[in-house]
Amino acid sequence: MLIFDVDGVITNPQEKRVTEPEILDEIIKRLERKEPVALNTGRSLVWMIDRVINSLLEKVKNTKTLQSFFASGEMGSTWITFNERGVIQYHRDNSISVPESLQTKVKKLIEVKYSDSMFYDEGKETMITTEMKDGYSVEKYKKFQKLQDQELRDLVRKENLWQDIIVDSTTIATNVENKFVGKHFAVRRIINWIKGKGIKPQRYIAFGDSSKSDIPMAEELYSQNLPTEFIYVGKEDIDTSKYPFPITITQNKYGEGTLEFLKSLD
Repeated sequence: MLIFDVDGVITNPQEKRVTEPEILDEIIKRLERKEPVALNTGRSLVWMIDRVINSLLEKVKNTKTLQSFFASGEMGSTWITFNERGVIQYHRDNSISVPESLQTKVKKLIEVKYSDSMFYDEGKETMITTEMKDGYSVEKYKKFQKLQDQELRDLVRKENLWQDIIVDSTTIATNVENKFVGKHFAVRRIINWIKGKGIKPQRYIAFGDSSKSDIPMAEELYSQNLPTEFIYVGKEDIDTSKYPFPITITQNKYGEGTLEFLKSLD
């Protein structure tokens, strides 16, 4: 089974779209062999469908193969599956949504103080995400992100939500989310989905470009005694020796690295 992070793995982190379309061909090749494939991201389902899944669907010849495809958004609080006719089935866990009162206050904060550098993601259903505007300088964004993140933490404390809600920053975005969600949490949903279909993969291969947010996918798989591998396509240096499962660092980075490894599997 293949489990992919999306940003920086399937989509280009700067352009925020698929720039290596052969990745989709490689995914379809696995689906046609009835090998399960999952996407695991903090992105909204709306964004993922628009930027990735619609392009995948255009390439799929037999919609029945989509029964082996799973996509988790918002780090496990929303997800989609496909029925035997290839029709999308939407799912959402309302029990872990961020309160609307906090959503309203964060949205106002962005509009009043940070609208030049970032925007409030209206597509999110269960969490809050503020994201760098397309084309904005990452270096400049980081300065404003640091200021914003402190104000977000202050809001969480004022709302007395600090026991349940965390503020988590990534390269081009900040998430305000239930502390239980994450790539590891989404992997549990993926495993339950696999078990429900009666599939027992001989290998679980997780792909990511961040040691902080993506390696937890492999750690969750390994904790459940599943044969685990992690493919790292990012640019930071990581110490592979401290993990109990094999980690492959691709020569190429981001989508090119993902494609490099997928082609090596054949």
